[in-house]
Amino acid sequence: MYLSRVFLNPRRQGTALFIGSPQRLHAAVLAAFPQDPPTGETDGPRVLWRLDTDDHRRPVLWVSSPGKPSFEHITDDYGWPSSDMPFETRSMQALLDRLSPGQEYVFRTTVNPVKAQAGKPDAEGRRGRGKIVPLVGAAARVEWFVDHAPKWGFEVPLSTVQPPEGGPAWAAETRDSLRLRFHRKGSSKAVVLQTVTLEGKLQVTDADLFRRSLIRGIGRARGYGCGLLSLASATAPAAVPSRT
Repeated sequence: MYLSRVFLNPRRQGTALFIGSPQRLHAAVLAAFPQDPPTGETDGPRVLWRLDTDDHRRPVLWVSSPGKPSFEHITDDYGWPSSDMPFETRSMQALLDRLSPGQEYVFRTTVNPVKAQAGKPDAEGRRGRGKIVPLVGAAARVEWFVDHAPKWGFEVPLSTVQPPEGGPAWAAETRDSLRLRFHRKGSSKAVVLQTVTLEGKLQVTDADLFRRSLIRGIGRARGYGCGLLSLASATAPAAVPSRT
């Protein structure tokens, strides 16, 4: 497994359109491999990506992949092709091999927190699964992440800082929220996604589950920039490219 970061230049013509389209980004990421990479049809590793735009001067495209990619087609048109490091790729294998319960990491991820509304009752009074709707509010989104964490092999510890809205003080917070609306190729029905970027601290509880989460992604909408979990050690230099 490899983790890459591609630096994008927002002042170049076409970059705004490129980073504003999940479909273009997804296609460009898949084009970074000589053969079609796994995208989720099997149970093994898959390609994941995430766009970080908190530094407006230099957005960063992160890519996690089971094969080593090449991003010249992106950096030539939308990045910094003449810089010393237009993109960077490092192996994740050492990190994956040493995972064990109890380890703590600083994390960042973009997810699609949703809930299923109760469906209408049928003639016998049974309710089916209702409409999937996005969660609203920072507290609800963090709570969703905390509740789902055990099935991903980790837990979010409590923080010593009490959130202003009350409730449990988890060591996680929302950073960015973005509503995406686009059409899949050949479909007239719009796809609408509410994505949220979270960062904070986590503790590994199940190394095998957590390893799977790193190579397969977490949550929904993993083909559209969600699910990639990037880490930095909470106590030692990061084994993967730093987010800063």
